Amino acid sequence: MDNSLIYSLPDECLCHVMSLTSPRDVYNFSLASTCFRSVVDSDAIWQAFLPSDYATILSRTVDPVMFTSNKDLFFKLSESHVLIDGGKMSFGLERSSAAKCYMISTSLLKIDLADAPRFYWRRISLPDSRFSHVVVRIIPSRLHIVGKINSKSLSSKTRYGAYLVYKLIETNGDIFFPIGRMRQQTSVTVGRHIRKNTVYLEPFYAKYTSAKDRLALTNYTLKVLDEKPEFDNNNEISANERDDGWIEVGLGAFYIDKDEDREVEMKLQSVEGSLLENQIIVHGIEIRPKH
Repeated sequence: MDNSLIYSLPDECLCHVMSLTSPRDVYNFSLASTCFRSVVDSDAIWQAFLPSDYATILSRTVDPVMFTSNKDLFFKLSESHVLIDGGKMSFGLERSSAAKCYMISTSLLKIDLADAPRFYWRRISLPDSRFSHVVVRIIPSRLHIVGKINSKSLSSKTRYGAYLVYKLIETNGDIFFPIGRMRQQTSVTVGRHIRKNTVYLEPFYAKYTSAKDRLALTNYTLKVLDEKPEFDNNNEISANERDDGWIEVGLGAFYIDKDEDREVEMKLQSVEGSLLENQIIVHGIEIRPKH
């Protein structure tokens, strides 16, 4: 086949072909040939990468999203999340695949004892949070956090991961975070399918910013263990630092099929006998494609 034939195709044909690929592919095409480069800004291509319900999603944003083209809108949504539903959730797009991403704020999470009269948890504001407030645990207690989202809100034919986003704070600037067996049980349930894991909320061998640079809280004692824990099985997962300064730990993965209408429940709860001693700030639960 003569490769030069592609250069004779009308722009409309090239746009249609490229719209059937992915944003990553379109970028690679633009680097490969000036023929493709001339049509990559077409609104028709980027219209295909926007969610079919993007107009409805934009109507739910806290602040209007200003854009000059479909490409401009796509890149704005893939660069940073926008607040929706009164600031209780955030929405964005994954740039490489155009899949929908969400973050559920603590306003929509069910956190045991969050409203207890003893004030186990307190709402606070942090400058590096997407939301107007997050919650910080004041009194040590077992964790039980549940978030839910409908599968119709997500992109079909996509494998997703759910992540608890949080911070662990020190009560003494000279003390390390405990790195021992602070195990938590996680589960992700979609319909009748459930997947469970054991996770560690504390990244191993990590030293973080002193609490005085973040919050001034009560002086609970932290247990310090020097040894790296031994894993019991392959389903145990440790947390990771994010580029935005927060920590995340995977709650589980799930697959969204085409036209699926089911509730997705994501849960983290303390393992019996594992009482997390250091304080935790919960930002929310993030749902994004998992590769």
